[in-house]
Amino acid sequence: MNGKPFLGSCVVIVIAFLSWRAGRLDFGALSLHRNDSNHRSQSVTSFDTDADLKSGERSGKHNLPSYNETHLQQWNQLIKNQFAGDQACVSCHQSQFQSHQRSGHSHTLAPMASTPLAKTLAKQASYDDSRRQQRFQFTLQNDDFQISTGNRVINVNWLMGSGKHAQTPIATDSAGHQGVEIRLSAFGNPQQLELTPDHDRFDLFDTSSVECFGRPMDSSDLRSCLGCHSTVIPPSALPLHSATMITNVGCERCHGPRQSHVISAREGRAADVKPMVDFETAQGYMQVCSSCHRDERSVRADSPEKDHVRFQPYGLQRSRCYLESEGAMTCSSCHDPHDATSTDRQAYIARCQSCHSATRLATCPSPRRGDCIACHMPKVEWTAGIAFHDHHIQIPAAAGKSLVERYSTDITGRANKDGANEYSVTEIAASQVQP
Repeated sequence: MNGKPFLGSCVVIVIAFLSWRAGRLDFGALSLHRNDSNHRSQSVTSFDTDADLKSGERSGKHNLPSYNETHLQQWNQLIKNQFAGDQACVSCHQSQFQSHQRSGHSHTLAPMASTPLAKTLAKQASYDDSRRQQRFQFTLQNDDFQISTGNRVINVNWLMGSGKHAQTPIATDSAGHQGVEIRLSAFGNPQQLELTPDHDRFDLFDTSSVECFGRPMDSSDLRSCLGCHSTVIPPSALPLHSATMITNVGCERCHGPRQSHVISAREGRAADVKPMVDFETAQGYMQVCSSCHRDERSVRADSPEKDHVRFQPYGLQRSRCYLESEGAMTCSSCHDPHDATSTDRQAYIARCQSCHSATRLATCPSPRRGDCIACHMPKVEWTAGIAFHDHHIQIPAAAGKSLVERYSTDITGRANKDGANEYSVTEIAASQVQP
């Protein structure tokens, strides 16, 4: 592969990352290290410690194969030319920057060995998985975090998640083509190890595969997961490594590469360089958020209802509020996109009442009363004590039967249960129980 096609693919990556399409493929088998000082797998797909990259990092060079060395230089130059970094935004956007630092987006992916959790687990030394009757052991040495079980050991590269709900370790091979979502995640504060969500299906596992550590991940799955927790990741010709990624969801993940904007701003011409992402419309805004928080493009309608609550855009886009907002409602209608999710209940109620008011100018004629959130957006437990507010914004129970069941509607708003009549917002609101 010569340099020009690769550089072209880099440009495509930088621009295409703004649309974030997450694919799903079957998981492949992965080879492992033996926990034996006299034997170490040399397979390309074995989980290595990225020792070649780490030794290169210390010396200022990355000891990659020669054709990849050129690619690495091209990629890094492209990032340098296009991306300014979060710190470059501070002088003009100090308030937004400070808000962002409080958000989970700003610290949602870190090298595992550098995290407090790695130190905690190394001190804990081991964990017994009662579901499998299996013991996992943890070691932290020379900037490497390892998990071993039986006679097998795996090097864990990344810790994914801000810790607000949970953090999950991820192991990748040295090329970033295959990986494992580790079976154990840290929940709560103080953090406690528990089963990673959806890993109960691996209670029975192939002891000769990486299933002994958790869920196998192929390249598409791996890059989708790490990609949603990063500002930008490299094309597949380069490994997923701190030297090739901009980790965490920074300013330029949502606003696009802004180096040219920063340069123009310093010359007093900030407005000359327009953002690459469309925030002018509610739909454009929603597409940016749903690329990772998910909508109908990546959520199966027949999946369990409790799983839907994780994906706020999916629920919101099915709600009557959204469907009847005439394209005005989006995530930022209620949330500050830069800051941590607010817990100010009264502020959210005020947002509901800005439309649900008896005033002539109100968008919605439904009467306002009580705690809108508690009735219409209750918290629903997903797993392991993690709960999310249901963004479907539905009508609460009445007369012992859910109005969602009685008046379940499709996307057109036409009732498809208990008759084929269409119900107005006023008619449905009139049947609400008192909060």
